[in-house]
Amino acid sequence: MKLEMSLPEKPGFLHALPLIDLLALVMLFPLLTSSLAPQAGAEVELPETDFRLQRVSNPIVVSIVGGIEPQFWVGKERVEREDLLAEVRERAGEWGEGGTPAVLLKIDKSAQNLGMDVSYALLREGYRCLWGAKLTQ
Repeated sequence: MKLEMSLPEKPGFLHALPLIDLLALVMLFPLLTSSLAPQAGAEVELPETDFRLQRVSNPIVVSIVGGIEPQFWVGKERVEREDLLAEVRERAGEWGEGGTPAVLLKIDKSAQNLGMDVSYALLREGYRCLWGAKLTQ
């Protein structure tokens, strides 16, 4: 009695499955890495602290990069010093979290005095100001 195989010699769909897995992984990596991107448009060196920042959902992120000519960023958009409050005011109008809009200040170590001026101006406008810092161990 001779046994015969009922499957075709080269089932094409079985050889394509590893390729489909590979394509799914290639499409998945860019989707995951975009969520790991930094929030603000500028990288700043934050001061160290022993305190934890209170958790706020979707704050308005203001970054100040120190140097000879300081740079001001609201989110990922660079703005001039004169336009900073107007841009924050515009973002606060779109802020749908309820309550007083929260502004997260990421201020470079070399621009601490400038950060104080900006935070006082934001407090006078009625915003909640949170200073970002590195947590020490």
